Amino acid sequence: MPAFSDDLRTLADTALARVISDEAGSAWNWVDPEDWKQWRANLNGLRTVPAPPSPSIPLFDVEL
Repeated sequence: MPAFSDDLRTLADTALARVISDEAGSAWNWVDPEDWKQWRANLNGLRTVPAPPSPSIPLFDVEL
């Protein structure tokens, strides 16, 4: 996965959140109502992809 800027990550997350929350809007035209919960879960999973990486905690302090 390439490194994306924080601005782009935030924009992608905002866009996905907006689509997920639009239960009465255009999102209903993209998926059958009985598949809505699964589709929404898939989009929530996608939201973790552009999310800013968690700060890494070194497992070991190695001095060279």
